[in-house]
Amino acid sequence: MPADVPTPAPAAREAAAHSRADGADLVVAALDHLRGISPAGVGSLGAPTLTRQKEGLREWARGLGLLLDAAGIVSGLERGGQEHDWFREGERVFKVTRDGIFGLSPGMDLALVSSDMEARRFQLWEATPIEYLERLLLQNELVPGLNRLEGIIDQGETDLTIVTSQPRFDIVPVTLAEIDAWFAAQGFQKVTPCGYYRAEDNLGIFDAHAKNLVRFEDTLIPFDVIPCRPSGGFLQFIADTLAAGHHVTAVRTVSTSSRRS
Repeated sequence: MPADVPTPAPAAREAAAHSRADGADLVVAALDHLRGISPAGVGSLGAPTLTRQKEGLREWARGLGLLLDAAGIVSGLERGGQEHDWFREGERVFKVTRDGIFGLSPGMDLALVSSDMEARRFQLWEATPIEYLERLLLQNELVPGLNRLEGIIDQGETDLTIVTSQPRFDIVPVTLAEIDAWFAAQGFQKVTPCGYYRAEDNLGIFDAHAKNLVRFEDTLIPFDVIPCRPSGGFLQFIADTLAAGHHVTAVRTVSTSSRRS
């Protein structure tokens, strides 16, 4: 993480001081809670709507005393990349989701093209809270103890922010060749320029470029990659791509009409 960081505001320091030792377990608890919410009028089928997920996460956080003070934390933030803002306290870096967006989720898009062109495109969609928490959980499986869930900032009836933390890592630059070699050693095959897939446990890792991995001693830490368990047409797309010896190019997006309301 960057060495020059702002001095956190009092509320940000308070959030850091009360960093939950059980934060990794809270990821699982929050995810279980949201998965148990049935969409209105749908019974137990399908995932809750985006609005219902936000409501459920807010209710869950309130019940555990995990609602954090927005004003103090936001005033101490440093602008981050596409998905988070951040501040550092001690040996941890606190990450705050931004603009009502919960990171990105990989998937497949069907494009309207002529019959002689490939109609499928690999896409990074805006993620829901469930997908964001699933990403944290998979990151923790890849690097045990990497992410803690610290709390939620309630931003009104329709929006909220998720606050997490990670250990602070000194940035030691890595090359694409080193990243490729590290994933290959873990049993992954390369499927996009910055994406890898391991069939053994059906694990895909995307957005794995040099800014999202750091060197730690004799290994690499993928601290900000996008992991997923592909299924359905997306899984078949990956299998077909690897079988043909092809790589596909990700189309990044921060807005999509397919996002659930």
